[in-house]
Amino acid sequence: MAHAQAPATEELKIVYPVDVPSWDPTAVTFPAGQSVYKAVFDSPLFIDGDLKLQPSLVKSWKWADDKNTRLTIELRDDVTFHDGSKLTTEDFKYSFFDRPKKDKKLAINGFFGSLKDIEIASPTEATMVFTTPTPTAPSYLGFLTSYILPKAYIERVGEDGFQANPIGAGPYKIVRYERGSRVILEAYDKYWGPKPAIKRVVFEFVPDASARVAMLESGRADVSVQIPLREVNRLAKNADLTAKIYPYSEIFILQMPSYVEAFQNEHVRRALHMAINKQAISKAFYGNVAKPISVLATPGSPGDVPGYEFKFDKKAAQEELARAGYGPDKPLKIQFLSTNNAFPSDYEMARAIVQMWSQIGVQADLQEITLAKYLELSHSSKVPGVMLYSWANATGDPEIFAGKILDPRLRFSTWKEPALAKTIDDLAALSDPAKRFEGYQALARESTEHAWSLPLLQSVATIAYKKNLDVKVYQTAYILPAEYRWSK
Repeated sequence: MAHAQAPATEELKIVYPVDVPSWDPTAVTFPAGQSVYKAVFDSPLFIDGDLKLQPSLVKSWKWADDKNTRLTIELRDDVTFHDGSKLTTEDFKYSFFDRPKKDKKLAINGFFGSLKDIEIASPTEATMVFTTPTPTAPSYLGFLTSYILPKAYIERVGEDGFQANPIGAGPYKIVRYERGSRVILEAYDKYWGPKPAIKRVVFEFVPDASARVAMLESGRADVSVQIPLREVNRLAKNADLTAKIYPYSEIFILQMPSYVEAFQNEHVRRALHMAINKQAISKAFYGNVAKPISVLATPGSPGDVPGYEFKFDKKAAQEELARAGYGPDKPLKIQFLSTNNAFPSDYEMARAIVQMWSQIGVQADLQEITLAKYLELSHSSKVPGVMLYSWANATGDPEIFAGKILDPRLRFSTWKEPALAKTIDDLAALSDPAKRFEGYQALARESTEHAWSLPLLQSVATIAYKKNLDVKVYQTAYILPAEYRWSK
């Protein structure tokens, strides 16, 4: 379908590192794709720049009991999907209960597994009923996979039909999609919220960071994200551009697959962790903006452990490796996977870690991998080696850091220690926030001591855009074109 060229002030071109793996936003835990999903679909609740929950499709919510097992929500009554049909609690129940229970492969099951029913009281009011206390349920309504899909439309066209022509209730509708290349969006004129100032948005999927920078500098794009730090500093000197680097609610970690034989030895895992000079990595690649972390939490968040530090110690790392029977004369050989430009300076950091490991007697075979391929491997428990990954947590809640990273029942976890399931369930059920946070802090510290997952740095996001574009950045690092506007 051909489309007329929109005036410059009504169009926005964004160069983005990845395409979405599926147009079902409830099917995959894909943090990198959330900006695209949020343009087309809409979450029940919205997590703002301070990581606080705000109303969205759900205008109010409250616990109907004191055990946190019955959450009553009230939907807006003025929301329609892109086909004009009204969004109701039937769609809410279909998206969060009926469809996930029918298809266990949907990733949304990993966040609402204790949901046993959704009781509909009216087209706008429903109650989510959980088998166990679930105090974090409201947070999950604004997190990954939480989108309300059109029940009647999907039942009419089928799952394949929905993937071919997806519709949502978001600020933009899809008018053209070319897999791996671009998606063209146009503002939905019946959107319930503030109408987007920019009528037409093009996400160009450009995996190569240098190409994303070049497109911005040449004027072929208006916004470029996830660009190398060295480029941010250079672009900031361009009078026509604004460039920023900022920490956000993700953490760089090394995922340790428990099913890989070498990593079943705790001395090996601890040696790998001790050998990494995190501060040197932050200084070399992130201008010291990315803060080193010692537990699976962002600094200052409820899951952080004040005063606790897991220190870089090359000599101790060599001693740990020797206890496992390895060293310079008998090197440990492992596979190491990393994305390249999916996150700022990810591959450069991976190469630096390889060098650090080589100094204690570890030969790491570094292999480039796409996010989509990693998800495929992790969901099938086939990750062949250590994986450098940026773990998203738009809520800041420790349950989504240590609680999800270490849950052995989840498809996307790599450390699968069966005994941790009960620990995590017990913590998740605590309704007292202070006790729950204290428990997660203890779990996060235990994880570091046993090296079940290796925390590295708080992640950083980068963005560069034309000077006459008004852009708001979030701790979630979401790109939300519906909130942008061209200045006059």
